[in-house]
Amino acid sequence: MNNWSHAMYFFTAGAAQIELYRKLKEIDPNQAAVHAKRAEEYMMKVPGLSGKKWIMARQLPFDVHVLRKVRKWQQRAHELSLDFVDAIGVSPAEEMIYLWNGYKRMRPEHLQVSLDALAWSETHNPRWDHEPLEEKAILSLLRAAIKRTQGQIQDARTLLLDNIIRQDRLQFKGFLKDDWTCPSAHYEMAVICWMERAALVRTVADGASGQDHKGAPNDKDAQIREKTKECGEWLDKVAAWESFTLDAR
Repeated sequence: MNNWSHAMYFFTAGAAQIELYRKLKEIDPNQAAVHAKRAEEYMMKVPGLSGKKWIMARQLPFDVHVLRKVRKWQQRAHELSLDFVDAIGVSPAEEMIYLWNGYKRMRPEHLQVSLDALAWSETHNPRWDHEPLEEKAILSLLRAAIKRTQGQIQDARTLLLDNIIRQDRLQFKGFLKDDWTCPSAHYEMAVICWMERAALVRTVADGASGQDHKGAPNDKDAQIREKTKECGEWLDKVAAWESFTLDAR
């Protein structure tokens, strides 16, 4: 095994076991229990393996992230009197796919599998209606990223604005909370703006020259400049964000 970040590797292996557990929980409880046990075994290795590697006097951002996630789930399991695997929220496998920019490498049928994995929280988690905003924001962010990848730009924009960006930022702060989703949502908005800009540029390239019949710039040129400006504004907000988990990613 590569010796870069064993904590992240075991976390990812545990995340895969969680997906198998969830798929089999209702149709094959015995086999599901096997995967639940493996998931917990792998995840419990994370704390002891975190902090082994440092870069520029800082722990690896993914080590910090996966350790916090495990601690969060342990706390939830204790507070809610649940088995560890049932205290886990939105699919950690999908979270890792997003963090490693995996959606852009996936075929349409694979993106649908990811959407189904995210929907599990809404359809099979009996506590979903009572989950805190920062947990639901993870689902909204990941779903928006998939929608963006599918070309459903407006759906992605609505998810980000309504469920994350327009919410009270203080609800994302606190011990063990997922504070990275809010700045990530702002970055996603920048990506969406750049995609919209690219679409406008293609429209000009495929059609008019970007000038009206008198040689003056037309509306498309103004829209391209506006989208460029908006993209930069979203990126500036991310760059100026206070410290958060994965800010060094």
